[in-house]
Formats: sequence, C-alpha cells, structure tokens
Amino acid sequence: MKTRRAMIVDDEQGARMDLRILLEAHSGIEIVAEAGSVTEAIAQFDALRPNLIFLDVQMPKRDGFSLLPKLRPVPDIIFVTAYDAFAVKAFEVNAMDFLVKPIQPERLKLSLLRLTQPRKRREAQPFTKELPIFLYAEREMRAVAPMEILFIQALHNHTKIHLTTHRPATMLRRISEWNRLLPAEIFRKLDRSTIINFPAIKNVTKLTNHHSEVRFRDSDKVVELGLFASRRLRKVMRENIQFTAFKPPKM
Repeated sequence: MKTRRAMIVDDEQGARMDLRILLEAHSGIEIVAEAGSVTEAIAQFDALRPNLIFLDVQMPKRDGFSLLPKLRPVPDIIFVTAYDAFAVKAFEVNAMDFLVKPIQPERLKLSLLRLTQPRKRREAQPFTKELPIFLYAEREMRAVAPMEILFIQALHNHTKIHLTTHRPATMLRRISEWNRLLPAEIFRKLDRSTIINFPAIKNVTKLTNHHSEVRFRDSDKVVELGLFASRRLRKVMRENIQFTAFKPPKM
C-alpha cells in the first residue's frame, strides 16, 4: 500500500496515543500530525496536507463534523468514537469507515485494507428500506428509518433532510448522491434541489401556475415546489396511478 500521511484528531491525549501505537504496526501509515481540537486540526491540515484523518466525533466546543467543510482537498476520513453497534452499522453506509473505541487491531486492519481499494469501490452502497440511515443533527447522531425522511433539499454542497417527527438534519452530501443511495421505490428526485418521499404524500395543492404545495401523512411538514418539480411530480403521480390501476383478467 502506498504510504498514507495521517493525522489523528481527538481531544483525549490517551486516545491519540493508543491509536498511534496501533497504527505504528502498519508500514503504510505515516502519522504526520495530531490535534486535540478542530481549530488545531485545521491549522495542522493547512500546513501538512495529510490525506487520511482519524477523526473523533464528540469534542469540546466544536465536534468532528464541523471540520469536514474546512478540508480542501477532502482527505479520506475514518471516524473514531464510542457508539453502540446498531448506530455504527447504520453509519457505515455513509462514512468511509467508523471505528469504535477501544479500537480492535483486527478491525483497524480491515479499515486500512479499504484504503487500498479504488475510491469507486469505497463509495457508500445504496440504502435499503430495512437498514436505518444515520444522520447527524443537533450535535448528535441519529438513526432513522428511510420512511421517516419526508423530503430532502439541496443547500450548495450540503443537504437538509426533513423528517416526520424530528427537527431537520443537515449533511455534507449532495442531492445527486442521495438520489443514488435512497430506495428508488420510495424516493423520487423532482429537480436539482428536491427529493421527495412519494408514498408519504397526503395531498398536492396548486398555489399558482408555477408553484404547488405538498403535504405529508402523519406530519405537519410542507414543501413548496417550483414549476419543473411540480410538473415532474404530476408525471410521477400519473405513472403511479397507471401502474397500480386494476387490470381485469383476460377473457
């Protein structure tokens, strides 16, 4: 494996030392920096340009996720934190990898092995209806079922995920990637900035010739659509009616 220049970001010095000792057993990793905070990590990244970061999530003042928008070019990120197995399993479909403290040597070995794979093979795999999706919101990670997502809106290189009961979550993921990952039988991309949970729609109201409003079942959430998205939604609804329409048996 080509030597990777790594940085460890964790507010606990002992945790950084433990990970450093484990990584020193792997010849393909050169630890070029350590940081105890996001502010320190930004400075170290700008100076040393590591291409791999082991990143703790929960740290005082600013969490690990707030570091991501500051990294250009974006290196490979391996999250390192303490969460239960159910949450981690869900999060692994979103992240390059996610290690649980205390880190097991064999688990770290598997994580580093992924670095040798072409980037395309390391991309997140499509979600299923059964596996929860792990979202980050309000300084916490939250596992939600796909059907809890009502609609997703693009915000530059971020997206805002609107949920049935929780407050919206914001993620560093483009709308095009959500469209690739979400189950196609549930979610439809209506335009460049909107994905909607089609089965969750309660009704659609025409506001003007260019705008419509969508309301959802079991929720007071509302989304307003522009001309293109409104036309696309009407087309999807017509196709759905045709698909589900009763067809009498042939005589």
